[in-house]
Amino acid sequence: MHQQKKTLLTILIVNYNTSDFVNISLYALNKLTKNNYQVIVLDNNSKPSDYSSLKKIVSKYKNAYLEKNNTNLKGSVAHGSALNHLAKKVNTPYFVILDADAIWLLKDWDQILINQLNDKIKAIGTQAPINSEKYQDFPLVFAMLFETNNFQKLNINCLPPNLEKKQDVCYELREKFLEAGVWAKNIEMKNTRTYKNGPFKNLICAEYYLNCDYEHIFVSHFGRGSQGGGKIKYNQGWKKIIYNIPLLGQYILLKKCDQEKNTWIKICKEIIDKQID
Repeated sequence: MHQQKKTLLTILIVNYNTSDFVNISLYALNKLTKNNYQVIVLDNNSKPSDYSSLKKIVSKYKNAYLEKNNTNLKGSVAHGSALNHLAKKVNTPYFVILDADAIWLLKDWDQILINQLNDKIKAIGTQAPINSEKYQDFPLVFAMLFETNNFQKLNINCLPPNLEKKQDVCYELREKFLEAGVWAKNIEMKNTRTYKNGPFKNLICAEYYLNCDYEHIFVSHFGRGSQGGGKIKYNQGWKKIIYNIPLLGQYILLKKCDQEKNTWIKICKEIIDKQID
């Protein structure tokens, strides 16, 4: 096991052709995390070029470890299976499930979240999108911190049980928390389509704020859209006419996604660097 002496926290990240996101996320963890931590990154059979890049990125951090999963699974099933594998490796008091394209953006984020936990609150994480079919009172695992003992007692299965019902990774979390008489707290979501007071106001992504502190962004989730190409995220309204042009439309859509991704990463780094002493 990778655990270092007195390590309090393990961060679990699944990568699938997202090494550029992992790069800025590891940078943020290195600069903004208060407690001793380790990161385990599981590559879920990315293309060779992305995996090669990921190896170089992870090697820069002594407390980050890379594993490779040669799987033929796709989508939520692949992601849920990878999380099940990673969760079994955790033996620190706390751990985090973190999407590759989600990032903690406030200094000492880990201690702030740990301080929110108590006898009844055993996890804290990102709120489900507003006006979606998801429960609004319980977090989704885009970025979520858990008390490890409680998670293990509940025997959580992160595989979505019914994809036809659009069930999410770790879908049973809410039900099992309720059955055990414990709960998880939300970090409030703001969608930049409508919320224009945050640092990512000119992009399409999610911003999250803790305890109604709208001055300091706590988390952002880029949200890559279907297959990372933004088919759902950008292909809306009148723009469908352009993006649905055969071949050319897909090319323009991918360029749009790459442009916003690079801008999002740049803004993340600026936010991080402003907090470094």
